[in-house]
Amino acid sequence: MINKTEARKICLKALSYVKEGQAEIMLDQRVSPLTRIANNAIHQNVEVADVSISLRVDIGDRSGRATTNQFDEGSLKKLARQAAEAARAIGVDQGLPTMAKPQRYRPMKGYSEATAFVEPGKRAAMVKKAVALARRSKAELAGLVSNTGNVHAMANSRGLFAYHRQTSATMEITARQGLAAGRAEQTARSIGKIDPAKVARAAIAKCLGSVKPRELEPGTYTVILEPEAAATPLQFMAWLAFGAQSVQEGTSCLSGKIGKKLFGPNVTITDDAFHPKMNWSQPFDYEGIPKKKVVIVDKGVVKTPVYDQKTAAKEGRKTTGHGLPQPNTFGPFPINLVLKGGKTTLEQMIKSTKRGVLVTRFWYNRVVDRKVPVITGMTRDGTFLIENGKVVCGVKNMRFNQNLVEFFNSVEALGPAEAKEGMVVPAMKVRDFHFTGRTE
Repeated sequence: MINKTEARKICLKALSYVKEGQAEIMLDQRVSPLTRIANNAIHQNVEVADVSISLRVDIGDRSGRATTNQFDEGSLKKLARQAAEAARAIGVDQGLPTMAKPQRYRPMKGYSEATAFVEPGKRAAMVKKAVALARRSKAELAGLVSNTGNVHAMANSRGLFAYHRQTSATMEITARQGLAAGRAEQTARSIGKIDPAKVARAAIAKCLGSVKPRELEPGTYTVILEPEAAATPLQFMAWLAFGAQSVQEGTSCLSGKIGKKLFGPNVTITDDAFHPKMNWSQPFDYEGIPKKKVVIVDKGVVKTPVYDQKTAAKEGRKTTGHGLPQPNTFGPFPINLVLKGGKTTLEQMIKSTKRGVLVTRFWYNRVVDRKVPVITGMTRDGTFLIENGKVVCGVKNMRFNQNLVEFFNSVEALGPAEAKEGMVVPAMKVRDFHFTGRTE
């Protein structure tokens, strides 16, 4: 992995070839070994390693960007020339913010040498434990075990330099028996925290419980969403509503609602890169601004969206450190959302439900109406009917169409939050969830 000294040297060298305007360089290195499983056997071991260097050159109020994966002298000179040519080719002013001056960053732990460099044999041993459990249950496993190391560094012609490296490890398992399927997943910053037997047992139990599923009629149901499923509505709120640009443009459900109650009183949403359970984050944004914890929703009341430099300047305020690489048309984005959890366990949610549906995860999710917002998608890999406080059988997958403001006003219970999909999310019990179709 490229260390801090090496990253600084590469960045400064690239900047030195820019002869006009101001410049910003981003360096990203990703090393991602992977062991893939199919039919209860390892069928692939791969390791992908690459470096991306992206140079932005601003000439006046026009910006050009060029990218390479080579950092020899000739490649960096060519990069500078291409970025400058792209800037000069822009036909209109882009209203760009001034590049940031040098900043101070809060230290962030997130790198494990043992996780960055895992021998294939160790991943194979994890697979072996999972497969042994599957064979006893006459199930077949597919999935993967991966470990990833990432370096992100940036510098600009105003003297800013930022560097962060991090690791994560993931085990994803789908167990199958005939047409029945069940999924479980665990991600952690350290591979030593992943329990392959626990992941496999959860996937196998869902698979066996899904044999001979029943059909449910479309309609309104109470749902209990495991954390992976609960992450889906939160992700879409991040994309569609929680950035300042969408609020300013009037396309967010938060537009005109700042300071007002929009969600249920048990809903508190923050963006917090430093949350102790967050498994993928960095201490600065893509403009080099330090990340700040932002309370977006507090007990159902809308407090603020997140800002980058451009959207903050429009309101005469400071950025919250949520900028994406400039220039962009999307605006700021909350990458590390935290939905505050509660104390109700998944088992307690099930026990308290007279009739409902337990959902492992959603997939094939799409936007129906971005302003309301309404999304649609399908259940997958473990969907179950609950009757009189017990899981009684698997059900065939169903399509949903859901208003997300209504969704976050219908939360009845929250479990302890855990890391999922780059966020921290609890299991949720939600009433009046709209299933609009079923599979055959």
